[in-house]
Amino acid sequence: MAPTGPSLHTVKPGVTYQSSRLFPSLFERVNPQRKLTVFEAGPAVPETISFLGQFKSRIYVAGLYSETLVREQQKDLSEKEMKREFQEILNFKIGTLIDVCLFWDFLNYLNRPALRAFASALRPYIHKGTRAHGFTVLNIDTPLRNQQYGIGSHDTLCVRPCTGPQLDYYPHTHEELNSSFSCFEIGRGWLLPDGRLEILLKAMV
Repeated sequence: MAPTGPSLHTVKPGVTYQSSRLFPSLFERVNPQRKLTVFEAGPAVPETISFLGQFKSRIYVAGLYSETLVREQQKDLSEKEMKREFQEILNFKIGTLIDVCLFWDFLNYLNRPALRAFASALRPYIHKGTRAHGFTVLNIDTPLRNQQYGIGSHDTLCVRPCTGPQLDYYPHTHEELNSSFSCFEIGRGWLLPDGRLEILLKAMV
């Protein structure tokens, strides 16, 4: 993992565009003749919808950051209860298989039991070719910024500040994420100047 200084430039008020070394490989193997199924952990921003419009695709927008389970209940529910809650939240049609997961920094807002519960609920919808993108941290003391992500282009992410309060977060190291989020494994990582790791994950099914 090598450090990189992302290129930033503002195009729209309140939106910053950040170059990515890893994001291009997320879509490089996409077959244009096959429908692409994408899972978006957060709310879908206009830039993401526009980018995915170039593919024959379907996007499942989960909006998980706003779920009561994530915001308030993690410390009160058992892992089994959280798995059931996540299953109800996802509740995709039987046979749905996701090709690309856009986790962004969502996994860092789940404690370890919630991370395991989410992995169990998501597992039926991934296949051996599923790939994912997200952020973790090199050191658990690294703070997370209260921001929202989207796809600006094949090698650019768009970032805007969230309007709501910052959620409690549980930054996971590379090792913790691999052990607790068992349906995926970190394949590649790129160290960012602020201490975060941009990561690509591959399915473990």
